[in-house]
Amino acid sequence: MRAVLLIAVFMALGSSPVEAGTSGEADTLDVRECVALARRRAPALRVAQSMERAAAGDSAETALNRRPDLSLRAGGTVAPAGFYDPVITNLGDYQVKAGLDWTLADAGARTRARVRSGLGLQSARWRVAFETRDAGLQAAQFALRLLRLGDELEARRQSLGWLDGLATLVRGGITSGLRGPADSIRVTLERDAAQAALEDAQLETRLTTLELRALLDRPGEEPLAIRAGRDLLERGPGDADSLRLAGALMRQPEVALALIEEQQRRLDLEEARRSSGPTMAMSLDAGLVGADLTSGVPAALRAENPQATFSDRLRRDLGASLTLHVRLPVLDAARPRRVGARAAALEAAGIAARAEVAAQERRALALIVEWRSAFRRLEATELTYERAERNLLKLKSLYSAGATTLLDLLDARRVFEDTRGRSADARAINRWAQFQVEDRR
Repeated sequence: MRAVLLIAVFMALGSSPVEAGTSGEADTLDVRECVALARRRAPALRVAQSMERAAAGDSAETALNRRPDLSLRAGGTVAPAGFYDPVITNLGDYQVKAGLDWTLADAGARTRARVRSGLGLQSARWRVAFETRDAGLQAAQFALRLLRLGDELEARRQSLGWLDGLATLVRGGITSGLRGPADSIRVTLERDAAQAALEDAQLETRLTTLELRALLDRPGEEPLAIRAGRDLLERGPGDADSLRLAGALMRQPEVALALIEEQQRRLDLEEARRSSGPTMAMSLDAGLVGADLTSGVPAALRAENPQATFSDRLRRDLGASLTLHVRLPVLDAARPRRVGARAAALEAAGIAARAEVAAQERRALALIVEWRSAFRRLEATELTYERAERNLLKLKSLYSAGATTLLDLLDARRVFEDTRGRSADARAINRWAQFQVEDRR
């Protein structure tokens, strides 16, 4: 069983600039732990959660739109005699009222607003589910890539060790006269290529680690050691996996969001159809309303009662009123076009929702097919890898005995390296396909 841990990855980089400043040990996580961390800390997820809280607040506010509005109203104008027309100004006026406004009928506008805000909250929640799922998938992808790079780094180091051993063998052959200097040069060139491949793998490991750390909200450049975990086994899909995908079809965020969009367009159509409906509102107020602010007791009141006081004035100004506002639209030339536009938008949303359901069905089927294909490929490449390994050992023995050439041996090594890489790729692809199916809820 080839190693899948990455602890040795950054140790092999020696005194590189990033490594030189770190003194702690590498964090060790398995794939599932990376997924769980990303689904709590991913930046895009936190944004979606904040938007969900905002939508919840908006929905709570709209849920109260059936209640009347209570307000205090006050105002005043002072216009002394000789300014403006006294019939208009009444020497000034004032009002201090407590008012109650209540919509009695609104052609369903408030009900639609409550439904719309509820749909907005549902949409925000499904956005959170969408970001949660995708953050986990992205974390798994990065973690599995690091596992694959761990296999590659281990293979590159083994390759360098093998070439070092071959170089020692060749130098001994040159010393004894059995080999020529060209063999030594050829081995050196092969080792240079292997060293360059190791450095490329180390660079990709560093970059992938930075991406994963950002997703997990773990700032820094320290290495991450990733292990597969006990539940990530090399296996193919079974009947239970197919049933899981079928059962999770309608719970996918994309489907839910498409259905919510269709409901919102249906609300738009209803609103357009009822835009010409009657509305009725009531306004009730009580307080003080009076004129002539140039004196504490207006002249008209003093003429009626020479003993009148300011209190008499306030009692006269005290009162209440009730107002009904009724609106019945008679002509709205744009209404038919508005209804037609909203109906077309609803039709488009319905088509999109059905298409999304079909797309998720195809995606579920594709996941099973891809996993089955990946597992068959893994089994085939494992057999090829074992054959290439035996062939390399055989040719190395023959070369040591002088029964074959260095080119034949190096060609066998390249075949071995190629099959080992394809085997590691197949394992990574199978793990990724397996994770996507098992993670789908």
